[in-house]
Amino acid sequence: MESGDFVIERLDSIDSTNLYVEKKYLKKRVPAVVRADRQTAGMGTKGRSFVSDGGGLYFTQLRFYDFFPAEKAFQIMIDYSVGVVKTLAAYGIKAQIKWPNDVLAGGKKICGILIKNGFCGEAIDYSLVGLGLNVNNEIADEIENIAVSMKKLTGKDYDLDGVFFSLLKNVAEGSTIAEYRACSAVVGKKIKVVRSDGTSEKTAVSITDDGRLVLSDGEILSAAEIDLKIGI
Repeated sequence: MESGDFVIERLDSIDSTNLYVEKKYLKKRVPAVVRADRQTAGMGTKGRSFVSDGGGLYFTQLRFYDFFPAEKAFQIMIDYSVGVVKTLAAYGIKAQIKWPNDVLAGGKKICGILIKNGFCGEAIDYSLVGLGLNVNNEIADEIENIAVSMKKLTGKDYDLDGVFFSLLKNVAEGSTIAEYRACSAVVGKKIKVVRSDGTSEKTAVSITDDGRLVLSDGEILSAAEIDLKIGI
């Protein structure tokens, strides 16, 4: 899927690696990975900010494609989210994917992934993937009930470069929808579906090949905010 080599750039601090890559590399059509030790305005899903203190792994990867059918766009999420799970497993940490783009460990969020695709007709021209993985960073008191780091789980300090290159390798090797399903923290569980007009409690039963979430009442979610609750 990927064409050409990519540039790797390391920054001490930046507002957002996503914005930086868009400004510096996108128009020039240069495949790149930009990593920052800290972000002052990290971007999360649905317009949220992403806490990016020192000790975490924060990067954005820009990839261009020769021909990548738009209907297969979910493959990008598969590659990155399962790539994170595989990377954590190599360090002895069991993780799962909370549909569609968060990675959990010990029931708490350890990684967030934000994907922006550019299209040309019926094909994906490029993908801009921002990823934040909690490695050695301290977890703020106000989010310690929902977030965790590799260090918090094991009591060990990790080599950030080692984690970074291991993750890039796992992403580049690719993963399958079967692996994504096997990593799911949602399938087979009762969940709370949160929408602007209210909430409902349902059971997630499967994930389609194109990444939609199938519920026990037959509803299929393509995009929704969900809170995972087990045994409600």
